[in-house]
Amino acid sequence: MRSIGARAHRVLGVRDVSPSAFVLRLERGGLAFRAGQWINVGRGGSLQQREYTIYSPPSEDFLEILVREVAGGTVSRDLHACRPGDVLDVDGPHGSFCIEPHQQPGKFLFVGTGTGVSPFHCLTLSHPGIDYLLLHGVRTPRELYDQDVFDPQRLVPCISGAGPAPGERRAHRGRVTSYLSAHPVGPGCACYLCGNSDMIYECYAMLRGFGVPPSRIFAEVYF
Repeated sequence: MRSIGARAHRVLGVRDVSPSAFVLRLERGGLAFRAGQWINVGRGGSLQQREYTIYSPPSEDFLEILVREVAGGTVSRDLHACRPGDVLDVDGPHGSFCIEPHQQPGKFLFVGTGTGVSPFHCLTLSHPGIDYLLLHGVRTPRELYDQDVFDPQRLVPCISGAGPAPGERRAHRGRVTSYLSAHPVGPGCACYLCGNSDMIYECYAMLRGFGVPPSRIFAEVYF
């Protein structure tokens, strides 16, 4: 039984981007969406679905999502096991974590942790020339998924885990919050936060302290 509003999309391929994360590519199927929106995805006929931000830009003729396989997780494990031709149910798009025309030109701060980088992958590809700074918080450099997509002058990997020092020229040893506290942004910056709720609460309080008004802070919580 297909959930109400869901449409069938065939799998085109699965690409591993780390030991625990992968990119799932689906047929576009005529789905119209805006960069920054999300969809519900699950096995065809199953009521088990999860929310995933669309990773690919609207200009492509396919859909991609970035998925972290969760130990014991039903949906992420099933999606990783997909093969070309398998059918998935897709419901959406949903959400408003988007860049509006009136915001450009302007400065943007993007802060994502783990797979919370997904909307920024889509947004930067969808808005070429945008003036942004992306802070991507991960435990190890292996979690810097597809980082070559981003302008290296606008990406600051924030590595919080133990291990060898990051090789990236602009990498920061520590969490995104420690970098942000040492590098304030101005009140006119549009700030987009995507990741776990603790990070979002901390960054929100910090940004308010910098004078950024609530109307210029946008958040998407990844559980």
